[in-house]
Amino acid sequence: MKKTITDDPRNFLEKLYNNFQDEIFSEEDSGAVIDRYYAPDFTLVSDGISIDRERLIKHIRPVKKSVLSGTYEVLEAVTQGNRLAARLVIRAVMKQGAETENEVHMFCEMTDDGRFANINQITRSIKG
Repeated sequence: MKKTITDDPRNFLEKLYNNFQDEIFSEEDSGAVIDRYYAPDFTLVSDGISIDRERLIKHIRPVKKSVLSGTYEVLEAVTQGNRLAARLVIRAVMKQGAETENEVHMFCEMTDDGRFANINQITRSIKG
């Protein structure tokens, strides 16, 4: 199934991230979920740190243990072909009750079937 980012890139990305989060917090294997949202050879650089599939799985494990709920709000997004630039806010409620907000500025390239191929992003903490 081909997913398009050109019609409404803000909505496309917001839905993609929130669906990913819902699935990653399910009982399903994290690797299987990642494979649906990320190309097999994806590259992800976040705040200068390179993250591959295995490192992403390792990152998700403690997040699943400490986060109660969360949402992604895409504030703005623009596209050119399969390339996407966006500014978004990730909000989370931790299991101990604390709340966090992080702003993300990202540039990415999507595969033709709507998965992440390359992502470069920077983040900053807004709250928590």
